[in-house]
Amino acid sequence: MDEIDNLTFISKPPLRSPYLVCGLNGWLNSGDVAVGGIKYLIEQFKATLFAEIRTSRFHVYQIPGVHNARPVFTMNDGVIEETDFPKNQFYYAGNPASDHDIIFFLGTEPNLYWEEYGDTVLALARDFGVNRIYTLGAIYDRLPYNREPNITCTCTSAKIRDEMGKYNVIMSSREGMATINLMLLHSFQKGGLDGVNLTVRAPYYPEFNIGLDYSPRSVKAVLERLDHLMKMELNFEELDKAISEIEGKLDAVRKKNAEFNSYMEELEKNYTETPYQEPFDISPDEALRFAEELLKDNRDRKKDQ
Repeated sequence: MDEIDNLTFISKPPLRSPYLVCGLNGWLNSGDVAVGGIKYLIEQFKATLFAEIRTSRFHVYQIPGVHNARPVFTMNDGVIEETDFPKNQFYYAGNPASDHDIIFFLGTEPNLYWEEYGDTVLALARDFGVNRIYTLGAIYDRLPYNREPNITCTCTSAKIRDEMGKYNVIMSSREGMATINLMLLHSFQKGGLDGVNLTVRAPYYPEFNIGLDYSPRSVKAVLERLDHLMKMELNFEELDKAISEIEGKLDAVRKKNAEFNSYMEELEKNYTETPYQEPFDISPDEALRFAEELLKDNRDRKKDQ
């Protein structure tokens, strides 16, 4: 493998035609869905850090009038103990349930050189023979917190779009400012590689100053689709527990606040929910065998009558 500009490698693991899944902190991380989703996957797979993008090329630490872009340092008794710079890290994991291993990219939306940033991710993907990229995102919206959130989808080709149609997503049709996720897809599209962006809604009620810093239901909605697409066999127990806990707290607010309860009832009444159902995917051989077994069962039942 060649050296790649802007990247530092800890190791270069041999991977089987991996998928690349990206979640970046920034504008498209409402409800901590993008970052929280990637962290959930990294933890599930016990993934290993193997590379990172050098931060100084793409990040501005001091923006006039804004101070939260600066790195965070921790000092103890006069000694620097920890530093926290913007992270752009790549992790890898094997996936025994699939023919494709996985690369997870836990990143931070860059301030500078978006195209170069995207091309850096593309270069790593090419180096490891990445099969497809998935980018995760979320935006705040007024939707019932206890309902399945809608997901919009953008793809690098009509072929991939048609494949994604069975995953209960809304195909994006708009003209407007780009997100970093779209820039990553653009880099992959230019490079002739397949890419999919999934952007989910996360609950937000500005009238009541309520917005979920972490929206586990939105995280789960995205990961359920990836679970089937990438054959990951995920365990959702931790997410289900978080959903129950957060929604229990919001249920309690509704009981105490009649105005908020009326507001939620109106949202629920006008919201069209289409719960996700995993596509029934079988090969032609499996379909033929299934049909033959069904016919045989029908014949056997008729004989017994």
